[in-house]
Amino acid sequence: MGTGQTMMALTGPLALAVAAPALVLVDIPVAAAQSQTQFDVPAGRLSSAVRQIARQAGISVATRENGLRSIRSRAIRGRMSAGEALRRLLAGTPFRAVAIGGGNFRIERKPPAPRPRQQPTSPAPPSPPPPPPQPIIVEATKRATSLSEYPGGVKLLDLGLQDSNSAGVGLDSALATIPTVSGTALGPGRNKIFVRGIADSSFNGPTQATIGLYLGEQRLIFSAPNPDLRMYDVGGVELLEGPQGTLYGAGAIAGLLRIKPNQPDPASIESASWASVATTKGGEESWDLAGMANIPLSDSAAIRVVGYGGREGGYIDDPGRNQENINSGEFYGARGALSFDLGSDWNVELTGFGQYSELDDGQYSDTSFPGLQRSDLVRQPFEGRIYGGSLTIKGYLGDVELVSTTGLVDHYLRTVFDSSVLTGDPSRQSFRETREIRLITHETRLAGGDPEVFDWVFGVGALRDRDDMRQLLTNLDGDNPPPFAELTYRLDEIAAFGEARYHLTPNLAATAGGRLLYTRATGERSFGPDTIVEPREGPARFLPAIALAWEPGPGLMAYLRYQHGFRTGGVTIERDQDRNPQTARFDPDKVRSYEAGLRASIGEDQPIELALTLHHSDWADIQADLVDLQGFPITRNIGDGDIFGADISAQWQSDDGWSLAAAAGFNEAESDRLLPNGSIARLQIPNVPDLAFSGRIAKDWSLGTDGSVGVSLAGRYVGSSTLDIDQQVRVEQGDYATLDGSIRWRRKGLEIKLDALNLTNSHGNRFAFGNPFTVRLEDQATPLRPMTFRLGVSLKH
Repeated sequence: MGTGQTMMALTGPLALAVAAPALVLVDIPVAAAQSQTQFDVPAGRLSSAVRQIARQAGISVATRENGLRSIRSRAIRGRMSAGEALRRLLAGTPFRAVAIGGGNFRIERKPPAPRPRQQPTSPAPPSPPPPPPQPIIVEATKRATSLSEYPGGVKLLDLGLQDSNSAGVGLDSALATIPTVSGTALGPGRNKIFVRGIADSSFNGPTQATIGLYLGEQRLIFSAPNPDLRMYDVGGVELLEGPQGTLYGAGAIAGLLRIKPNQPDPASIESASWASVATTKGGEESWDLAGMANIPLSDSAAIRVVGYGGREGGYIDDPGRNQENINSGEFYGARGALSFDLGSDWNVELTGFGQYSELDDGQYSDTSFPGLQRSDLVRQPFEGRIYGGSLTIKGYLGDVELVSTTGLVDHYLRTVFDSSVLTGDPSRQSFRETREIRLITHETRLAGGDPEVFDWVFGVGALRDRDDMRQLLTNLDGDNPPPFAELTYRLDEIAAFGEARYHLTPNLAATAGGRLLYTRATGERSFGPDTIVEPREGPARFLPAIALAWEPGPGLMAYLRYQHGFRTGGVTIERDQDRNPQTARFDPDKVRSYEAGLRASIGEDQPIELALTLHHSDWADIQADLVDLQGFPITRNIGDGDIFGADISAQWQSDDGWSLAAAAGFNEAESDRLLPNGSIARLQIPNVPDLAFSGRIAKDWSLGTDGSVGVSLAGRYVGSSTLDIDQQVRVEQGDYATLDGSIRWRRKGLEIKLDALNLTNSHGNRFAFGNPFTVRLEDQATPLRPMTFRLGVSLKH
């Protein structure tokens, strides 16, 4: 018995070792557990509520389980036995209380539900039944909320099993199966993510991202593209759809993505490793390698570290430069977390992460060439680096939860395009842009109340974003000094926010909230010897949200929701006809979203999980990153838009190992564009497919108690969309389908998996863009990776 456990055993009648690896019990008379007690336990954290029941009843409760701290509990009030109080408290959770004699209880996970006995039809043993359903908690709401009670569109990607295929994918690939999500396809580390048709443009510029992206409690991006962090040792991803301005401030006008890394565990030593190799038809081989270690430092502290790297082989050739597989890329990264439990439900966590991504050349082809080819004079590489860290303090002030996070992120992006077409002769020229972005964030929030009556969250936050941009035109065959432009844009934001939910009746709950924020921005431009500072005071804004949720019966919930979001304005670099740089401003844009949804669980033993959402968004003063007639990036407010959409999903899993999943999304997204001649045209919003759907069927077979084998087949279709080069020129893209298959063998902690990706070897056209200076002259396309076979191995200890 460790020192910490011994102290717990000596402190009196209560012994609850929530995170301890050994069971601790104190002998208390049986009468104390069976007698009636007047309980008054408010709603709060489940681990705290268990302690209060034990204290008020004068009994002991122990556990080896680690999940009690992350679950919000209901209030327990009234006169009853301790066993009844624990039964009521744990109802609807994955835990149960077991009497173990001497007046004591043990909390453990509920066992799998037994299956009816039946005569086997084949010698093979039946597959083990799935574990009993457990409540799904959505943490991105800033107070732990059951999925069955959240009044809004939400998608959950469960990466907890982390098989050898899913572990090494980036966030872009992980989101590909969600029909309401689309985006650009410039390459890893430089893509935009769009949700529910809120797609601002096809190019990267100074506009704020339309989605909020978080790693745990830390915000990762403000004005940068998705860094495409690899999903090693990640438990899941939460996507809240629609504007999230009330809880997350400026930006997040389309939704909120939260990556949930697995947390340090002081209860045990853990390790895991992943490796895979892949071969692509007509392309270069790929590989990846990763490892994880979880090391307890004491009974209350642990460190968890992850390291990884890999190479993604290219599949596009450039015969003009006599080069093959030019779009190969590499990635390397690491992540770590150090966690300390300070006692009395207080925890401190220090995190750090970093990732480097490099693409040797652009990943687009020219469809006028045979196969997957193009011809350029200049190589067009991309380099992206992101690193940062955060300090998070969590604890309870009585029954009120406090979470305080301070984070820092540094993001570096270097992009090169072939701009030789501007020279008018065969000389080579490149356009180079570098961006260095530093994001500092802080938030402190409080959450409390009874989830069955009235609960709330209130907080304050601050943000500082600095974006340094430098653009160069370099003549590679001459000595002319390169024209350059430098721009530094700083933005500060302070805010106070709150949201509360009140149950009008046991089956009807109303949610209301708002965020009051103030922003201040400064643009500093340097063109040659001149430096000009342009400050701008942003108006104070109020971003409201209201919702109603109705639960007419078990497994059924309907809701209505209104949300509001906005993005700040900014400063951008434009060029005149002589290519001289100049600055221009763009104004904030705003989104108001209305949605109605339904979630249902149909059936008892093997239920079908259904979700349906209808949504409409009003988008005013749309910000868009475009390219001018010469090919230089520009940013403009292009008009107002309306988006109508619907999405539906269904999941089913049987006791004998079959599982089915299907989802579809529909969008009608149009905007009124202000054209250069002053007229207004009604046009489709770019990068938003009118239809997308995905489906998956899988079957698992048991190989005794220690092993299993499984097969799956998954398909996806992405409908037609457009790429907007400017306010008048559009290019068709999309309208493609993919089919993937896999076979997996698992025994204890070892898994071997073979994936067959893009079985039809479809080229498709994910994105009709590669180079802004030649996009008007070439039929550019970003093809799907050709048919690929990947062999992956993972091992967990």
